[in-house]
Amino acid sequence: MKKILIAAALVASTAMPATAVYAADAPAASTPKPVCFILPLMPDCLSAWKADTNAFMHKMTPAPKAAAKTAAVVVPAAPKLPAMPSCTKAAAGAGHLFDCK
Repeated sequence: MKKILIAAALVASTAMPATAVYAADAPAASTPKPVCFILPLMPDCLSAWKADTNAFMHKMTPAPKAAAKTAAVVVPAAPKLPAMPSCTKAAAGAGHLFDCK
């Protein structure tokens, strides 16, 4: 019974989104025709794609800033690494391969 309820809850959560619906945003002024998805290089389709891309880029381009302040970049010093161990081959029958200091 619990498995059926869990499955029903998962199906209901995917069928009814709990967040805002994003399809309510207004489309761009000139949306490409459906034939433009198949033949995108036709002259009227190409102009529609360019207009759509320009409208999208206009939304995504941030507004220009008045004056960019240049701050000095502080680079932290590199961490001090431990010295590499100096290892020599152990004597035969020592029970280990290397003697490291």
